[in-house]
Amino acid sequence: MTINSRHLVSGLLVLSFGLLGSLIPGGSIETRSFSHIDPLILGAFNTFLTFLEIVSLLIVYFIFKDLKWAFIVSGLCGISYFIVYALDLGTLFPVSPDPMPRALFVIEVLGMIVSVTLLFLSVRGAMRINTSGKEQVMVSKPYSKTFVYFALFLVVVGVGIITFATKSAMGS
Repeated sequence: MTINSRHLVSGLLVLSFGLLGSLIPGGSIETRSFSHIDPLILGAFNTFLTFLEIVSLLIVYFIFKDLKWAFIVSGLCGISYFIVYALDLGTLFPVSPDPMPRALFVIEVLGMIVSVTLLFLSVRGAMRINTSGKEQVMVSKPYSKTFVYFALFLVVVGVGIITFATKSAMGS
């Protein structure tokens, strides 16, 4: 059995989800305080991060359907993960007066490596797909009920994560 780009990209999306998810403020790794940042800005940033996490999981479904647009979206996720880590490692945003814990640094460096690999393999996957009639058939089919329920579940959990992460980052 050979591992194809669907499996690699899906695995990297799940790995990226896990790496960033482990950095939720208030957890054991992200212990810095961001109480000096406006709560609206912090909430917006946490909303973006949670949206990125949700999209990363949901797009796996479409990656396994071998849809070109799904590989493009996964590439955009790779770019987004890279930017998030680069901003933090470059002390551009969010900046905390607390020092970066070593575990956080290691996870962010690993996250950057995974994000570049994800981008590369996503572009390669998108380029290999022939968009003849297959894509139109796949787009016109309705999503499974399980997928819809899973997506709704992720949105509800996401709202809870945004609230928890923002309050934790504010020191509340």
